[in-house]
Amino acid sequence: TKSKLGLTAARGTLLSIALRLASFILSQATVRFVSAAALGKASVPLELLLGTALFVSREGFRLALTKESGKKSDADAKDGRRTEQRMINVSWLSVPLGAIISMIAMYMHLSTCNHNIAIKSESEGVTKSEYELLDYKMAGVLYCFASFIESLSEPLVIRCLQQMDVTTKAKAEGVALVMKSVSCFGCLYILSSNWAVSAFGISQLVYGITFTTIMYRHGRSIEGGIQWPKRVTESTTINPYKSKSGIRQSFTQSFDYQQLHLVLVFTLQGLFKHALTEADKIVLSALAGSYDQGIYAIASSYGGLAARLLLQPIEENARLLFSRQGALMEQDKESDSKSTTNAATSKQLVEMQNTYSFLLRTVCLIGLLFATIATNYTSILLRLLAGYRWGSNSKAISALSAFCVYTAFLSLNGITEAFVYGVARSGKDIGQLSIVHAVVGVIFALIAPGLVAKFQHGLVAANCICMALRSAYSLYFAWGYFANGKRNSSSIRLMFRAVPHPLVVIAFAVSFAATRASRDHFYDETLEGQTWMLASLKHVGVGIVCACGTFAVTLRKEGDIRQAIKGMLQKVSHVALYVGI
Repeated sequence: TKSKLGLTAARGTLLSIALRLASFILSQATVRFVSAAALGKASVPLELLLGTALFVSREGFRLALTKESGKKSDADAKDGRRTEQRMINVSWLSVPLGAIISMIAMYMHLSTCNHNIAIKSESEGVTKSEYELLDYKMAGVLYCFASFIESLSEPLVIRCLQQMDVTTKAKAEGVALVMKSVSCFGCLYILSSNWAVSAFGISQLVYGITFTTIMYRHGRSIEGGIQWPKRVTESTTINPYKSKSGIRQSFTQSFDYQQLHLVLVFTLQGLFKHALTEADKIVLSALAGSYDQGIYAIASSYGGLAARLLLQPIEENARLLFSRQGALMEQDKESDSKSTTNAATSKQLVEMQNTYSFLLRTVCLIGLLFATIATNYTSILLRLLAGYRWGSNSKAISALSAFCVYTAFLSLNGITEAFVYGVARSGKDIGQLSIVHAVVGVIFALIAPGLVAKFQHGLVAANCICMALRSAYSLYFAWGYFANGKRNSSSIRLMFRAVPHPLVVIAFAVSFAATRASRDHFYDETLEGQTWMLASLKHVGVGIVCACGTFAVTLRKEGDIRQAIKGMLQKVSHVALYVGI
């Protein structure tokens, strides 16, 4: 029944939230036990090694086999089963490929780890000891072995994706993530600090074993069990005198060449995307020491919370909203009545313009909040979540502050690109956006090394520049879309409507100056005990006053935002009355 399905879905959602919350709490406890150098080695070069091995061994299979999973065969039942078995056989090729890639990754790790470990940390000023060299080597071997263990589950993961059974995969990942956090915390607590990086390797191995075990247990429990690879033979022989026992012909009959070709194509196409996604880790692995890698890792972890928890839901809903509005406009254009079509299209266009300017201004305000106020409270956040060692680390504090500024660029890029993806109706539009991303990726590769070498937060600055370039193209696309090919004054006014009121911007600037002065006057990250608590309360009090004052100015000058908040409060009050609160 629908009620049972809804209850099951709700339980699954609550379980997923509970697992992620437990993993987050354990991760904060783990950070308190580990040094910056050990965290850097585990979070940057080893995570890059693991991610690349898994991507190469499975991404092409997932894209190719899930893309064709809904295709129906026109042949008889036996031919249909043979076609299905050939696809199953192709999916199981991911296992030996994963083993080969893992061995290659292990060889590369062992051959290069001596060079990586020999880099001197500027903060420590000494060469790493033999124990740390052995620790790093052992951790890399564990990461590679974990990659192979996780690749054993890939055929079952592909089957879940083909059947749209994302719940099973999500639960397996959630349980494995909790077990990874528990094992990492336990190993760091039990083992000596000389084996800190190996503790991360053991936890990654626990993740792979847990995830693979759950997937195989699920595969055995469902109808039909695990679909193992089998040899496929033809039912009839055209030439009875021709031998069918050759290895090459047996391979041809047992595997779908078209699917194998798609796997290769998708893997090669995805390598550039993977390089863009992991560009930060690639640059850090090549140019930074383990201590600086750890500082970047902790800042990226906490700095990305706002993007994952706040900005990502807004972007996803905005993309769906723009897509729906764009589809309605297309339907109106296809209407029989021309006069009615023009009126309806014009109305839809105005509505979309208002939505676009409202959302763009809203995320700009969120970005300004992080860039002007939150940037002066990073030490307190690190102190509360990661402990005194990180909360008093000046490099970690300034790196997280830089990520707060980067959040403003992320918020702008998220909404502008959500509009492009939502309203684009032709391959040309998506192709142009892909070209822009490729060009921006090349620009990042050119400017990032120089910025990293010259500035403390050069990598964050390079990311900000690239996000600004991507946002500029998306704004240009929106300008042309609303102007219908005519660069008139209305499209220019639209761009100005998307910018916050000048008085609101001034209020944010004043808040930044006030909170920065408060940080310099009241707060000192090296304080401890009640003295630190009192200084923190004074500093936080100034921030609350500045935030409330800026919010009041925003409500006064941004009428549509004021109306939206008023509508939300009315809905909340209606719900509260309905449930009897």
